[in-house]
Amino acid sequence: MINKMPTKTPDYWQKACKELSKKDPILKELICKNKNIVLSSKRKPFTTLVKAILGQQVSVASADAIYTRLINLLGKNSLKPKNILTLTEDQIKSAGISRQKTQYLINIAKHFKKNKITNLYFDKKSQKEIRHELISIKGIGNWTMEMFEIFYLMAPDVYPLGDIGLVRALEHFYKLETKEEMEQFSNQWKPHRTVVTWYLWCWKDPQIVEY
Repeated sequence: MINKMPTKTPDYWQKACKELSKKDPILKELICKNKNIVLSSKRKPFTTLVKAILGQQVSVASADAIYTRLINLLGKNSLKPKNILTLTEDQIKSAGISRQKTQYLINIAKHFKKNKITNLYFDKKSQKEIRHELISIKGIGNWTMEMFEIFYLMAPDVYPLGDIGLVRALEHFYKLETKEEMEQFSNQWKPHRTVVTWYLWCWKDPQIVEY
């Protein structure tokens, strides 16, 4: 089971930073440089998934801009499944969201509404159970699921090699060329690869990411 109690910082964070800094000088420098940029969770699973969908294959800045337009579109209504479902597809697309992502958002909203998923719904489920449920929704692929595992579950050992930012950082710092090399190389970082991912992301974009 994943520790999903509301917290600003995962309870494993500081220990992981110390251990990684001892064994990896590159990570030591990145952690020191970005020590005030720490993973946190908003504890809102629907919001996390919406932001992950909007963040697919676009920059952090672009995703944030689209998210802001979606929130403005909802007006006084909060970002909840039932409120997304009151919008037409054309209204959602008017926020700068592609037809495909619009359908993904609707699929997720329908699943949350049908299953009466609250902010506490996933608290008694294992990471494996959560992945099995969410990955069945059309639009939630492996990368989106990994973002959910990082930003909602705050799971300690997520290593999203489908993420271009992480791959570019691994190429730059460690001169790794293939996914196989990257996967094998990461064994030395287990079980702290979420922390590794976070600080390698900081190399390209020190803006605090919140899903």
